[in-house]
Amino acid sequence: MKEKSNIIARIKELFAETKMEDVTAVTNEIIRVLGEFAVGTKVVQVVGGEETTLPDGNYPLDNGKSITVVGGEITEVADYPKEEMTDEEIPSTTDEEEMADEYTNEIMTKLVDGTEVKILSKGEAASVGDMVLVKSGEDFVKAPEGKLDLEGGLILYVDADGFINELETKETEIKEEATNEEMKTMFEAVSTLKSMLDEMKSTMDEIKKENETLKGNFEKFSKAPSTESITKKQEKTSVLTSKAEKAKLLGLR
Repeated sequence: MKEKSNIIARIKELFAETKMEDVTAVTNEIIRVLGEFAVGTKVVQVVGGEETTLPDGNYPLDNGKSITVVGGEITEVADYPKEEMTDEEIPSTTDEEEMADEYTNEIMTKLVDGTEVKILSKGEAASVGDMVLVKSGEDFVKAPEGKLDLEGGLILYVDADGFINELETKETEIKEEATNEEMKTMFEAVSTLKSMLDEMKSTMDEIKKENETLKGNFEKFSKAPSTESITKKQEKTSVLTSKAEKAKLLGLR
């Protein structure tokens, strides 16, 4: 009997460990409590069906409680009835409405996972400084900080306040990769061309040296006495000598 009681108690403990509860803050954040609603329990924010980190702070809830969160964990739980909240304690929607009035266009789109997205823009297209809201339950809440991949290839980078601080398209990423590849190819081509030019310069230097050597040899050769001239002089001298001898013989006769 005692063993059976221990088993039942263990089952209750396991059930408590796996217990989860979703609560809604008065500012429309959906907060998932990963266990008992008590100090020390882990909590996360649910956006578009996905769990994300819940920023540190105090969150008045629509169930009459408030929680203080530090490092993703409840550090304080207090009673916080709506009727007792002061204007300073309840975040005013007036500021959001006034901020929304600054934007002239609402752009409806979706994340690649299908979550609905609303972009409050001052122009016809999304741009830096626009506010991004994502669908959470029945309401739109500010988008979590980070990268948002939208359908159609647009990529938004959102700051902690839900504003766009950078945007790009997948086509831009592809173009950047293509540009990097082109630059790499161009660098390789320039390196190859430089090697060819260096080789040509070396060859030209060798040819120049050979030409200078040939020119020096030619000048030396042109200054040397001609063998043919000496031979002709010898032949002329022989002819003259022969004629003189003949004349001498004829005179003697």
